[in-house]
Amino acid sequence: MSQPSALPVIDPDRCTGCGRCVAVCEPKVLWLAVEGPHAWGPKQSVLHSPQGCTVCVQCVQVCPFDAIRMVKQKG
Repeated sequence: MSQPSALPVIDPDRCTGCGRCVAVCEPKVLWLAVEGPHAWGPKQSVLHSPQGCTVCVQCVQVCPFDAIRMVKQKG
């Protein structure tokens, strides 16, 4: 599988862990990860499977905190 032309990059300072991006991600390449031990603590959106991204930009459009931007990949 080839690498997508662009990938979502999440700004951890702006991400609140609301999960809206995860909900709209059809290929399910975004997850909510918990920062603290034992699955307890603040959540953050994480791109866990870059090669599965379809570059649909739904995550960027739905984020009310402007925490996600698409970044072109080299190559």
